[in-house]
Amino acid sequence: MKIFKLVFLTLLVGNTSFLFAQLGGKQSFEFLNLPIGARVAGLGGVGITSTESDVNLFMSNPAMLDSMNHNHISWSYFGFYADVKYNTLAYSFNHKGIGPIGFGIQRLGYGQFEGFDEVGNSTGTFKGGETAVVISKSHQISVFRMGLSLKYINSSIENFNSSALAFDLGGTFIHPSREFMAGLLIKNIGFTLSDYTSTSNAEVPIDVQIGFTYKPEHMPFRLTGTVYNLNKPNSTYDDSSEGTPTWFDKGFRHVNLGVEIVFSQNFQVRTGYNHLLRKELSLEEKAGMTGLTLGVMAKIKAFEISYTLASYHVDGGRSYFTITSNLNKVFKKKSIL
Repeated sequence: MKIFKLVFLTLLVGNTSFLFAQLGGKQSFEFLNLPIGARVAGLGGVGITSTESDVNLFMSNPAMLDSMNHNHISWSYFGFYADVKYNTLAYSFNHKGIGPIGFGIQRLGYGQFEGFDEVGNSTGTFKGGETAVVISKSHQISVFRMGLSLKYINSSIENFNSSALAFDLGGTFIHPSREFMAGLLIKNIGFTLSDYTSTSNAEVPIDVQIGFTYKPEHMPFRLTGTVYNLNKPNSTYDDSSEGTPTWFDKGFRHVNLGVEIVFSQNFQVRTGYNHLLRKELSLEEKAGMTGLTLGVMAKIKAFEISYTLASYHVDGGRSYFTITSNLNKVFKKKSIL
């Protein structure tokens, strides 16, 4: 287990992107590309639009910061392999003079490790993890909404640290009469403030995405599609054992698809497919459910509870939990009259 944990940590931090297979891993801070909330996770892991209100969405696209989410708060938890834990926190409120503002935290913790010096003597235990603190603002004019997020990012392994600043710039078109939304996002425009060592070269993983969400009238399902890594035309990992992908395979590695079955406003089922995940994380002899996700959402009074089972390996899925609350209802004062 200790060896597996160390290998997993190396894959995550050593300028790779094991979980999201981003082009063989050419940047640092790849945890920024992990899904925020069980909704996005349940729709395949990448999503920048939704026609249903969700406070978590501004951390995926700041243009999704909506005044409808005033005083909403949400916490999400995802347990990865080898005791790696992923937590997010999102809160938004609508200021009368400024408009919608969102605050968020992303935290990927690697757990505890045993340290040794060059001759094998124990140096005690140490921890590692990465954190992003996010503040977002949006502004809507007619059917268009723009949003901007500022992120402070920190990564630490034992006594090695790296930090960065990044911005997300997003825009959405909201159809005035139909349940349709289209969005554009330029994600993680940034630079490092400090690096792990004088010889390392940490980079922020910039990404350009476009997406849509559409619910046909009188139909009980909602479709979501996102095209990502548009600034990186070649989304194939350089591995001779994979063979030469076809042009369709290469193109489809930029696509994430998701469907929500809307039984009611209080109960929904979600599923998604990410082709890049499936191709990069499947075993050569077996793919299993890799790249597929399945989720469910239920609203109970002032709380919304979501669960997603996401498959990143043939050994089975990993669970993603989100609980969201409308604090306006939780702390609503009851009249004595």
